[in-house]
Amino acid sequence: MNSIFKQLLNVKGMVVENVCIVDGPMRPEPVLEVRVRPRAGMLRCSRCGRKRRGYDRGGGVRRWRHQDFGCWRVELVASMPRVDCPKCGVVVASVPWAEPGSRFTRDFEAECAWLMTVANQRTVSGFLHIAWRTAGQIARRVAGRLRASAPSPFDGLHAIGVDETSYRKGHTYITVVVDHERGRVIWAHDGYGKDVFDLFFQQLTPGQRASIRVVTGDGAKWIDSCVHEWCP
Repeated sequence: MNSIFKQLLNVKGMVVENVCIVDGPMRPEPVLEVRVRPRAGMLRCSRCGRKRRGYDRGGGVRRWRHQDFGCWRVELVASMPRVDCPKCGVVVASVPWAEPGSRFTRDFEAECAWLMTVANQRTVSGFLHIAWRTAGQIARRVAGRLRASAPSPFDGLHAIGVDETSYRKGHTYITVVVDHERGRVIWAHDGYGKDVFDLFFQQLTPGQRASIRVVTGDGAKWIDSCVHEWCP
C-alpha cells in the first residue's frame, strides 16, 4: 500500500510511512492522511538550500494540502526534522514536496496556478476549497518560482518594438515592449513617454543593450530620443 501511494505522489526523496482515513466531528470532510518523511541523506537547510546533516526530529508535526485523489481530500503529514547548518545554525529542514513556509505541496500549488489561468480567482478558490486570497498568494508564489528559474527575457534581444496603448476608455496608458524574434511581450509599464521607456533600458545590462540592433516604433520623438541615448 505504501509503495503504491509513493508512486501516486511521485515525489523524489520522499518515504511514505503510513496511510489512513481520518474522520470526526471536528472535520468538515474525511481526509486521506499520508504520513511521510524525507529520505535519509535528502535533508536540506530551509534557508540556504544546501544539504546538511540532521540535528533532531524537531518539535512538532506539520500538514500540507495535496492534490485531491478523486473525491478524497489528501494531506501529507510529517515530523519537521531540523538540520545543523554551519551557515544558518540549527534550523528546520526543507522538505522535497513543498516550499519552505508553505502549507501546500508543490503539485497542489501548480494545479492552483494553472486553474487561475483559465478561471477567475473566486471560482478557483471554490473548486479547491481554499480562501480566495490564498489562491492569489499561491499563484504569485508559483509565478515567482517560474521567473527565478526561467532565463531572462532580456537576454539575446536583437529586434524589439515599443508602443503605448490606452485602456479604461482611453484615459490610462501603458507602454509595451515586445521581442519581435520570439513574438512575445517582454516588458510593460504604466504611462508613456521618455521617462517610462528609460525605465526599460535601465533594467538591461550593458551587454543586453549592446545586442539590440533594431527598434521599431511609430515615430514618436520620445522613442527616438531614448533609442539614440541607450542604443546609439
